[in-house]
Amino acid sequence: MRALRKGQAAIFNLTRDMRGEARIVERAFGIGSCVLAEAMQFVSERIELKAA
Repeated sequence: MRALRKGQAAIFNLTRDMRGEARIVERAFGIGSCVLAEAMQFVSERIELKAA
């Protein structure tokens, strides 16, 4: 994935870590979960952290 090396895919890396880059690759090849499902999980985790 050339966009990862060039930094062009940085806006799609929600968590800004290595796992986020792996998710981008998984989505590109249809391996990982749906983007919408993953985004909802990310948002709900953030809400739970703020509530605690």
